[in-house]
Amino acid sequence: MPYHSTSGLSPAQTAELINRVHQVHAARPDEQRYDFEMPVDQAVVMVLVMVRHNLAQQVTADLFGVSQSTVSRIFRYLLPILGMVTMMDRTRLADALASGVVLIDGTPVPTGNRTTTGKDNFNGKHRKQALNVQVAAWPDGTLADVSDPVPGRRHDSVALDLVGWGYQIRAATDYNPHLAFFGDSAYSRHTDWAPLQKLKDVERTPQDIAFNRAIASFRAPVERAIGLLKQWKILATGYRGRLTELPTIIHVIVNLEFYRLAS
Repeated sequence: MPYHSTSGLSPAQTAELINRVHQVHAARPDEQRYDFEMPVDQAVVMVLVMVRHNLAQQVTADLFGVSQSTVSRIFRYLLPILGMVTMMDRTRLADALASGVVLIDGTPVPTGNRTTTGKDNFNGKHRKQALNVQVAAWPDGTLADVSDPVPGRRHDSVALDLVGWGYQIRAATDYNPHLAFFGDSAYSRHTDWAPLQKLKDVERTPQDIAFNRAIASFRAPVERAIGLLKQWKILATGYRGRLTELPTIIHVIVNLEFYRLAS
C-alpha cells in the first residue's frame, strides 16, 4: 500500500506489521486459525483501511471483492492480533510522569445515538453519545498514553480518577514535587498548572490573563496528539459496531498509533 493516507502506515511499516501478523497466525493451532478467503497481507491492509477511514463493512466488501460476512469474520479475527503484535511499541503514563512534565486532556469517542445506553454515554459538552478517554502527551506533542474508556457523561476530572490516572499523578507528585502536569480547567483540582477560572463579577487581572495564555501554550501539543490519534477515523466519526467491542477497538487503535510513531 503506497499511500500513508490509505492505511495510516508507510509501506515499510505495513510490511513489518503483515510479517508479525503472519507469524502469530501461522503459529496458532488449526482449530484457532482462520481460513482466509484472501491473502493474509491483503486482509491486514483491508482491516487497516477500515479503521483508518471508518468504512462500513459492506463498502469494504465491495472495494475488496469479498462478501460482507467475510469482512466481518476477518475484522474480528485480525483486530485482536493487530493489538497483540503492536503491544510492545506502546508507552505508558508512568513514563511521561517520570520525565517530570506531562500534558493531559480528555476527548470523546463518538458511538452514534443508541437508545439502549440512555443518558449514560451522553456527553453534554459535545452534545453527542460517546465514550470518554484521557490522553497524555509529551511536551513535544508525541502521544504518551491513552486511558481505558469511561461513559461519555463523566466529566474529565472524574474520568481521570475512574481510570486510575488521578492516583498515579498524586503518587508521582508526592515522589517528585517538581512534577508539572498541565491540563485545562477541568483538572484544576488535580493540578495548579491549569487555567484560572473567572469568578463571577470579578475582572481578570493582567497576571491571570498572562498565566492562562501560558498554560494554553503549554497545553497545545496534547491537542495535536489527539488530532493525530483521531486520524484513525473509527475513533472520530462515529463507531457503528457493537458497543461492547469498542473498548477493545480503542485499545488496538492506540497500539497501532504507537506502532506508527515508533517505526
